Amino acid sequence: MLPALLQMQHDSTRMENVYFWSAVLIAITPIVVFGGVGVWLLRKYWKERHTRERGVGSGG
Repeated sequence: MLPALLQMQHDSTRMENVYFWSAVLIAITPIVVFGGVGVWLLRKYWKERHTRERGVGSGG
């Protein structure tokens, strides 16, 4: 394996681009997923809180 790697001495801009964008994708995916779940839970919490406050205020 090492001799094969040593023979690859040329620079491959295309492969560097592939590695860069795959690293960006790997880094951004968890941010988008957990951020989306966080926004969903926050909106759900605000909606429940708003309906609870309206229910208590109108009963009174």
